[in-house]
Amino acid sequence: MQQTHNANCHRREDDTFAAGDQVYISTADLSLPKGQATKLLPKYVGPFKVLEAQLSTSSYKVELPNWLRAWRLHDQFHRSKLCPYHANDDALFLHREVHMHYDFGSPDDQETLVKDILAHKWENNRLSFQIHWNDGDITWETYETCKDLQALDKYLQLLGVKEPSELPRRSVSP
Repeated sequence: MQQTHNANCHRREDDTFAAGDQVYISTADLSLPKGQATKLLPKYVGPFKVLEAQLSTSSYKVELPNWLRAWRLHDQFHRSKLCPYHANDDALFLHREVHMHYDFGSPDDQETLVKDILAHKWENNRLSFQIHWNDGDITWETYETCKDLQALDKYLQLLGVKEPSELPRRSVSP
């Protein structure tokens, strides 16, 4: 009982938000895009408008823009994941850009189209293809991944073969 009393002496009351208030959302539990460092991610994004407040559970429904919905982010947040928005003081901070949004990139589950097949290679009788994706990435993918691609048909036609098994055993690019 005494420990509870002592611990509560140093706690402050949580801020509560009402519908219509502006808040920032913590990025601590957001899934990061591939290849981005945690330390470069902003601590909060926003501001966003509170749509509903459930004070009994400290849960808030926030109006999310489409770029966050694309990441399948749920619009309900606990109070601990929100930070109050304070309007910019133009006298102290001239020309401060408040509504800059961090670029999280495109969600990982979105399908990326194949632009072209650049080359192939055989390793231990396994065929792999060098794929040039529409987003600019170039990766090596197995035949199983590529067997239904139109780009594979085009690649085979450029090399003058009808079946992937007829491809030369040395690495070749058209």
